[in-house]
Amino acid sequence: MRVDLVLKFDSNLCGVVKWILLFCCVCFPEIPVAGESRSSLIVITGEVKDADGEPLPGVTVVLKGTSLGCVTGTDGKFRLEIPEQKEIVLLFRFVGMKNQEVTVTGARHIRVTMVKDMKELDDVIVTGYYTQAKNAFTGEITRIKGEDLLRVSPTNLLQALAILTPGLRIVENNEAGSDPNVVPEILIRGASSIMTKGQEGVNAPLIMLDGVEISVEDLYDLDIYDIEQVLVLKDASAAVLYGEKAANGVILVERVRGKSNKPRFSYNFTPMFSFPDLTSLRLCNAEEKLELERLAGLYDRVDGSLDPAYDYKLENIRRGVNTDWATKPLRNAFTHSHSATMTGRGGGIEYKVTGRLSDTYGVMKGDYRRNYGVNVSLSYRFARDVVATYQLAYTMTEGKNSPYGSFAQYTRLNPYNPVYDEDGKYIRNYYFDPVNQTMERQVNPLYNATLASFSKSQNKAVTNSLSLRWDVNEALFITGNVSVRQGDAWNKVYVSPEDASFTLQEIPQNKKGTYMALSTEKTDWAGKLVLNYRLPLNEEGNSILSLSAGTDIGKDKSSSMQVKAEGFMKDKMTDIKFASQYATTRPVGGEKESAEVGFFVNGSLDLLGRYFINASYKTAGSSKFGSKHRFAPVWSAGIGWNLHEERFMNFDWLNVLRLRFSVGSTANVTFTPYQALTTYLYDPDLIHYGGMGAVPITMGNPDMKWQVTRKYNWGLTATFWKERVNVEASYYVNKTKDALMPLTLPSSVGVSSVLVNMGKLQNSGYEFSISAQLVKRNNLLGMVMVNGSHVFDKLTSISDALKAENMAAYYGVKPQPMFVEGGSQFGIYAMRSAGIDPASGQEVYIKKNGNYTFTYDKNERVEVGNTNPMLEGSLFTSLSYGGFTLNVTAAYKFGGDIYNTTLANKVEYIDPYGNVDRRAFTERWKKPGDLVRFLGIPENVSDENRYSERFVERDNTFAITSIMLNYEFKPGYLRKIGIKRLNLGIGVADIARFSSVKQERGTEYPFQRSFHITFRPTF
Repeated sequence: MRVDLVLKFDSNLCGVVKWILLFCCVCFPEIPVAGESRSSLIVITGEVKDADGEPLPGVTVVLKGTSLGCVTGTDGKFRLEIPEQKEIVLLFRFVGMKNQEVTVTGARHIRVTMVKDMKELDDVIVTGYYTQAKNAFTGEITRIKGEDLLRVSPTNLLQALAILTPGLRIVENNEAGSDPNVVPEILIRGASSIMTKGQEGVNAPLIMLDGVEISVEDLYDLDIYDIEQVLVLKDASAAVLYGEKAANGVILVERVRGKSNKPRFSYNFTPMFSFPDLTSLRLCNAEEKLELERLAGLYDRVDGSLDPAYDYKLENIRRGVNTDWATKPLRNAFTHSHSATMTGRGGGIEYKVTGRLSDTYGVMKGDYRRNYGVNVSLSYRFARDVVATYQLAYTMTEGKNSPYGSFAQYTRLNPYNPVYDEDGKYIRNYYFDPVNQTMERQVNPLYNATLASFSKSQNKAVTNSLSLRWDVNEALFITGNVSVRQGDAWNKVYVSPEDASFTLQEIPQNKKGTYMALSTEKTDWAGKLVLNYRLPLNEEGNSILSLSAGTDIGKDKSSSMQVKAEGFMKDKMTDIKFASQYATTRPVGGEKESAEVGFFVNGSLDLLGRYFINASYKTAGSSKFGSKHRFAPVWSAGIGWNLHEERFMNFDWLNVLRLRFSVGSTANVTFTPYQALTTYLYDPDLIHYGGMGAVPITMGNPDMKWQVTRKYNWGLTATFWKERVNVEASYYVNKTKDALMPLTLPSSVGVSSVLVNMGKLQNSGYEFSISAQLVKRNNLLGMVMVNGSHVFDKLTSISDALKAENMAAYYGVKPQPMFVEGGSQFGIYAMRSAGIDPASGQEVYIKKNGNYTFTYDKNERVEVGNTNPMLEGSLFTSLSYGGFTLNVTAAYKFGGDIYNTTLANKVEYIDPYGNVDRRAFTERWKKPGDLVRFLGIPENVSDENRYSERFVERDNTFAITSIMLNYEFKPGYLRKIGIKRLNLGIGVADIARFSSVKQERGTEYPFQRSFHITFRPTF
């Protein structure tokens, strides 16, 4: 028997006695009670089922007021021996079900039916390290149910997360468009690290799937129908125990678990039809393009040598040639995904098996992305208090890029050129002077698409995970987990020797045609052990002390190899063995290995349901740092106040009003290993009589420390009018110190720079989410949700090497990021402009000192805009009636800026030999007195890229991202045909977009609009 300690928490309670009792409870949980007899016992038996009449295993049955109890078996039955007494009340508890009390009278065999308690699930936070009541948690967490993700988008998991999570943003990639083989980049509360060259991905959040770390690509390919819930941890109080990887936030994904005693089979089928979106294109037609070339003086020759070329093109136009090149590589695509799940219990094992196939096609011809997956979950209760769960996951992704190449090639092709020659074959090259076939040439990518060239990839991964939970008693339980993830990937790119690009310059035959092969292998393993203790401090149960402690360890190892060969004799010889030589002197590759370990403790104190305190501390270690700084402490502390529990806040219209504050430090080790070590490259070109020579490629830094981010968070939670209105709001400040950046070294060292901890930056911002039930009457239910966020970052300290990097030559039309103390990583740096001088047609620039000049100077660039919007977020509405549900989702942003590359590249600084935006022909300076925005034709400029304030525009956007209509069939008729549940739905995505910026969208790959259907039966 155990003694149940009940402490009256009042002003007369002696603090010393409280801590003595607490110590005794922790250290001596099993203490016999004097005078209690075990001789007069009675036996109570029974069975527990759910609302569907299926047995519930694992239900805790406890004699109220004691710790005597048992757990139901796999058949839902239990047997309990208790002392005979006058009144017997049994308490039944099960996760996700409402607690039930049953008074046992004369009968000694009872039947209990338990019902779901969704509120209980919503009121508990499970972070992967500990479980905490939501009303006593100081961390900033957004929880999203799997069913809510499906209501937003059953085809795009990342977009659904971004819509429902304030502060989580998908970085806009206008070049990649809707390319299915490009994985989007996501940020949580902006960037906490400096994004220098070679440090790509340092701001990516940590992503965990059922306790196993995965990549953003794995999340991108995850089956959205297999998700139970997603937790997004944002502040230090929520994420600190993830230690060395928590600085950028944490995304916890939990798969659906088996819930049925009888075998159940469910199937999800989602076909989707996609159509290219070319509404942003404003290209010149054939007649306009030829006239623009004439105005640009391309045919002005004293001897008239180019007159035949002009006449040839004019004749093409007169006979109707006006090729719409942008539509040539595109298609209407059909995509389909399937997933099937079998769940049940048998032989004491709870099982779940899921298989998935997703066959995705983009709107450019010839590309695809196929994903195959199998997940197996087995759970077995060895004894009353020990449960083991084993999970196996296998995934394979195959991808192929379009053989039609970059979409940008087609938007540059001139519309007066025909696609085919007189024999009906693809023209290989186009010449500006087609008569003599001289001067500028353009490749016909349609011809290249007929060749055997390819770009394809494959990625495979196998994950094994075993977890154990031991419920020592009602107050103490221990969890452990170990996982191993193995993966390999390859990428192969073959360019045929007959590719038209090889004709643009003189290339010997033994260099025509290339083959590049890249392969990687990776093995990650991790382990974790956690002890959790929970002690009620009063009879009412509203004063609770929770403690957690444990350790985790992990190791990552990867290797890569890359080889590039050249010189192929024929188009169809696509294997690397047909190459005549290496394109470089030899293959390249390498290995990476790192290890982490941590020891942590977490505590939470809930006083009277009104005041709560959370604190965590972890000593984290990583092999990626210098020998003097392997370990670093990370910590958090938070306080909160449930104002609605105070007597003076007893209002009928107020349900919850909670204030919370947290502060803590997190770390970042997402960069590559060995940066703290001096490494050398053995060079075969340095062979001498003593052996092979080596040269340094990185300079080590034994003093390299952890990059630490101090996080402050203020949060508010409020619900009104019987929880019909819910408000979540927060303000945060993140300060990063010891950020890694390059320090310039003298050339005599052998390397140009070394990474040191010299950077400092700061992020601050706010987030909010408001949801309201507008209609709740009979079968009619209507709700609306709106969220928003803003983040502002500032570089407070950077190194001289990073400042010098700003002066490096950046090529391309879009200005590259500059690093300026006091500035932003997301700032747009250009030279200020007063516009185009009406008299001369030249641009008037403004220098830093305010003086005007006609001369462009890259050293005079300043921050003229910032891509971070003042406010961005989403709007979600839902209306349900009689089984029908209509969901509409929209996204918005305003107050940010964008550098309009279309204006810079296709309106003003144009290549007149290729097609351009129509505004290049209609909105440019032509004669003195013209008040226009753009320079005349031809431009009086140098070859230097000029980044002008004239191309910076305010980026205000509102987009309707999805509309979905679902119908849930009534179960009565379905059961007669063997179907337990059936859901049908139709939806459209990305159907409308309103923006203040007119620019080409999807420059390398076009965007798309889509229509999909969902079919979801359960048997």
